[in-house]
Amino acid sequence: MIGLMGAMAEEISLYKSYADITETKTYAGAEFHRGVIDGSEVVLTQCGNGKVNGAVSTQILIDRYDVDKIILTGLAGTVVPYLQSGDIVAANYLVQYDVDLSVFGRRVGDVPDVGRMIEVDAGLLKAVTDSYDEVFKNKPDRPQLVVGTIVSGDRFISDRKTISWLQRELGAVAIEMEGAAVAQVCHMNRKPFLILRTISDDADEKATEHFSKALEMAPINTFALIRNFISSRSLLPI
Repeated sequence: MIGLMGAMAEEISLYKSYADITETKTYAGAEFHRGVIDGSEVVLTQCGNGKVNGAVSTQILIDRYDVDKIILTGLAGTVVPYLQSGDIVAANYLVQYDVDLSVFGRRVGDVPDVGRMIEVDAGLLKAVTDSYDEVFKNKPDRPQLVVGTIVSGDRFISDRKTISWLQRELGAVAIEMEGAAVAQVCHMNRKPFLILRTISDDADEKATEHFSKALEMAPINTFALIRNFISSRSLLPI
């Protein structure tokens, strides 16, 4: 069974409309929709914004539904100049940039007993890159797909100084608010996971305006990728 997550309603709307939902339950204020997409069992949930919400819903998916793997999709701001709105970032590593124990000699992002950079499951990462090649083959207007480090924190970033620091300090390519927390919970529970983000903005002074416009288009490209490798059974088994 696959756990599919998004922070906002728009980020899981296509999955809900396409899935054959058989059961809906509420835990910790979030709805969990159990159903089937292209013959694969899934549980869909809108976890809400921020690391705590992401972590809580991840643990519920593991404890209540015993999912085999978890996929988080949604929007992110770019930290590098070569990514544009609509491009896709598949994380290979996740870092919590707002964890700072540097006064104790640790590097920014280093979580005790967990580490600094949490690695994404290699099988899921290969599945999504292979899916990209299939879905967007020979399409001249296709979005870029970049594999790189995504950083997470409980702030909506909208200034150039911060994104420059994130790129230099952590090697980030994109920034959002849930992924690294989801990654930590999956790591602690030994569950494979994938974080897939669509670029919405440049994390600059116009970020809120661009984010709102991009939200309507957020799920389209990532939904196409995920549906492709669900239906091709690339996810089953790992």
